[in-house]
Amino acid sequence: MDKIKKIFYKHWDKEKSDKFYESLESSVLSYKVECLEKFIEDIFQENPNVKRDEILRYAKNMDAFTDAEEFLIDFFKSTRTPEGDAVAARLEDNPEEVERLLNGLLASKRIRVKENENEFIVWYI
Repeated sequence: MDKIKKIFYKHWDKEKSDKFYESLESSVLSYKVECLEKFIEDIFQENPNVKRDEILRYAKNMDAFTDAEEFLIDFFKSTRTPEGDAVAARLEDNPEEVERLLNGLLASKRIRVKENENEFIVWYI
């Protein structure tokens, strides 16, 4: 969380940064704030004038998984359609299909990801 505050301090004054960080913590689930921490530098690099309401919206559109397979299965099962369930079933223990579908989502710019060992952070664009 300190990383987020440090980035805010680079772009805004301390009072504005602290006040916004408090509202961020109170309006966004804590694990989503942790997800935001992974993307906050990229957000400000792309748009140094990003608005606070945009950052709130971005944080709410982030999620955490253990790996790409877990993310994609959740993604397709959440559609609650027979097609989505069929795609999710194809993904289980199928790394080639996981990679193919993940690359398609990344290429279409529907998501951004940050991946570490046992951590797969997704930002739904």
